[in-house]
Amino acid sequence: MSNGMILLVAFVCVSLAIFCAGQLVGDWVFSYRKSVRSRLSGMLESEIDEQTISLFKNTKSLRDELHQKSTWRDALQELVDQSGTGYSPEMIVLWCVLAAIGVGGVIGLRSWMLGAAIAPAGAFIPIVVLIFFRNRRCNQLSKQLPEAFEMMSRAVKAGQTVPAAMQIIATEFQAPISSEFALCYEQQNLGVSRESALRQLAARSGILELRMFVVALNMQARSGGNLTELLENLANLIRKRMKMRARVKALTGEGRMQASVLFVLPFAAFLGIYFLAPDYAQTLLERPWVLVATLGAQIVGSYWIQRIIRVNY
Repeated sequence: MSNGMILLVAFVCVSLAIFCAGQLVGDWVFSYRKSVRSRLSGMLESEIDEQTISLFKNTKSLRDELHQKSTWRDALQELVDQSGTGYSPEMIVLWCVLAAIGVGGVIGLRSWMLGAAIAPAGAFIPIVVLIFFRNRRCNQLSKQLPEAFEMMSRAVKAGQTVPAAMQIIATEFQAPISSEFALCYEQQNLGVSRESALRQLAARSGILELRMFVVALNMQARSGGNLTELLENLANLIRKRMKMRARVKALTGEGRMQASVLFVLPFAAFLGIYFLAPDYAQTLLERPWVLVATLGAQIVGSYWIQRIIRVNY
């Protein structure tokens, strides 16, 4: 066995050992939290009666309706809907294949082994773009929701119905919230029940605040209550969540910057070596497995840094 193969096997073994050790430590540290969460989930599920389960059609709770993905096409269609691009899943798959062929072909001009190894990573480029558009659209929706709920509250207080208040949001606000509420309003005009239209609105949005709005609105329709006060409370709650999100973003800014620098630094160093010392860079290019292993380690490290600085609230 060559020295390079020995180093590769040693690298893989050490990486797996570190990963397993991290998993064991994580399970030991967070075991109490997981047990408490499982007990609370069991208590909540046991207390849900048939009336609550039938809040949405087909006796599915909101969590099951929004998070169950039976096939990859459903998951991809949900990502496309939440990104607002309007493309079909088949078109996204075609773009993934073309991106993989393009990346593999360009890099394969230099080294066919390296091109074949990196080509699968190129297939994720369209998915990353869709995730970027989805996150940007969700942020825009979250910023528009407080004012939209306050306008709905004023419209209902003036005697308008909920569908009429949605039509006001669709005409007075800009995209993306105007297009979402317009589609929900049109669905109700075409005969779709309000609960079903709201359920689809929550599924298309992909944000927690709008799901809370859907649940609260359907609960109010079943049990009654002051709708204007409900909408005002939702607007205040969303504003508080936005302030908390901004505070968390400020507190984790240093960690996110460090993650970006640590991810970009090896690529920048390689480009500098490639132009300043081509012979040394050629040594690396002749061993594509080293570059692939380095890229994989970079991706895993960036993922864990993002998990560490991500705060659920």
